[in-house]
Amino acid sequence: MSTINNLSVVMWATDGTHVERAVTGAAATAARFSTNYEIIIAAGPAATDAANRAATRPFVYATYHRQPRRPAYLLRDACTLIGGELVLAFDAATPPSASALERLLTAYDGQDIITGMRTPAPTSLLHRTHTALLKQILVSDQADPLLPLALFRAELIDLLPGDGELAPPLAHVYAVARRRNYTTAQIALPAHSAPTCPSTIGDVASLAAQGPARSTRPALGTLIVVASLWLLLRRRR
Repeated sequence: MSTINNLSVVMWATDGTHVERAVTGAAATAARFSTNYEIIIAAGPAATDAANRAATRPFVYATYHRQPRRPAYLLRDACTLIGGELVLAFDAATPPSASALERLLTAYDGQDIITGMRTPAPTSLLHRTHTALLKQILVSDQADPLLPLALFRAELIDLLPGDGELAPPLAHVYAVARRRNYTTAQIALPAHSAPTCPSTIGDVASLAAQGPARSTRPALGTLIVVASLWLLLRRRR
């Protein structure tokens, strides 16, 4: 493990249910691994009250949005305020456990970006379909690109997707970093310590409509969605 002098913890929050718990866990972990840290919350309309309460604590700051925004936009906004050299980022709606945060920080040894990976991988057919689509769209070798937890160098915030992109922001950062030959790593985490928002048919259909990245077959995403829907319908009979 390399020394982390200045750590910025950023989290996006589309609702306020778990914001205060996420801040408490992040603060306890950051204090153990960094000599100086800050926590920045990018709060959507439904998370404003919870972010206000959390921001009364030392080293915790919040930025607020009156209109609903995509996670990528919220994360990008939070990153404009950071002062640290490394960024620990996750979704406050489904905060990872303290052990997951610790394992990620312990694994840091100068890499450009580290992401978490659930073991064993989820077995849900819909989840696997979503994952397969993301791999095609992002041209990524991530074993589990849906896990919303990553540690990356502060200067890599320019790799974050724009508000119009459907891909999860941290999966996008990892995929672009791989294509640019940055030093990357995936750290195995127990599945129970790495929650994620469930995929829906709408999510999968939107990703298919977005289309695959260059060098992949144009119809592959659509074929995967059609096949998954057919299998789901068969199971319900």
